[in-house]
Parts: sequence; structure tokens; C-alpha cells
Amino acid sequence: MKTNTLMITAGLFSMISAAAFAQTPVAQVQHDNAQIRQDTKQIHQDTREIKHDNAVIAVKKDEVAAGKQQLHAEKQESKALAHAEHQELKQGNLAGAAQLDQARRNEQVAIKQQKQEIRHDQKVIAHHAVDKHATQVARQEDKVDRRLDTAKRDHDANKL
Repeated sequence: MKTNTLMITAGLFSMISAAAFAQTPVAQVQHDNAQIRQDTKQIHQDTREIKHDNAVIAVKKDEVAAGKQQLHAEKQESKALAHAEHQELKQGNLAGAAQLDQARRNEQVAIKQQKQEIRHDQKVIAHHAVDKHATQVARQEDKVDRRLDTAKRDHDANKL
């Protein structure tokens, strides 16, 4: 039993050492170069995705700004309806005041819905921004790793 275990262990060590010595420094540099090229391609893909995310975020921000402008206009309209309702009440026209009151309430409901939509859009933008930031941080880390790999490769190549 001990002999079999010893022979298996010796065989394993010989395979590991053969594999370690089989790879020449030139092959290692070529492998490192291939890995660096692959990493560079991945970084470029991440850059394209970040640019796309920036464009999506800009569009969403424009939509939110347009929604805010529309909300402001609807608030002004609601204020005008409230003022007209007050004038109708002053004149004693209860039917006209009731109609204006209903119109004003409908406007307030629409305003509330728009506010909710704007808040939702802002949350979506915030989530996109967080995702984009995480991608940028990962990309920076990849760049640092690539630079370290390049420096190691250059150092190993100088040893040749």
C-alpha cells in the first residue's frame, strides 16, 4: 500500500515538474500576450457598454426634465382652476364652482400620477448610474491587472 501511494505521488510530481519545464519562456510570453489581447478586447466591450449606458441615462434625464416641465404646467392649470372656482363661489354660482372643483381634483390626480412616474424614472436613472459606476470600477481594476500583466511579461521577456 505504501509503495503504491509513493509511486503515485512520485508520478504526480514528475508530471507537474515536466509540465512546468515544458513551457518555455517564449511560449509563456506568447500566452501572456494572448491573454492581454483578450483582456483588452473585454475592456473595449465594457467601454462601449458604458457609453451606451451614458446615452440611456441622458435620454432618461431628458424625459424626467420634460415630465417636470409638464408637471409644472399642470400645476399652473390647477391653480388657475382653483382661482376660477373661487371667483365662481364669490359670485354665488355653485354649479360652476362644483364643475371647476371637479376639474381641479382631476388635475390634482393627474399631477400626483406624474409625480410618481417622475420619482420612478429618477430611481431607474439612479440604478443605471450605480450599475455604470460599478462597471467603471471593474474596468479600472481590469486595466490595472492588465498593466501588471504587461509589466510582468516585459520583465519576463527581459530575462530571456
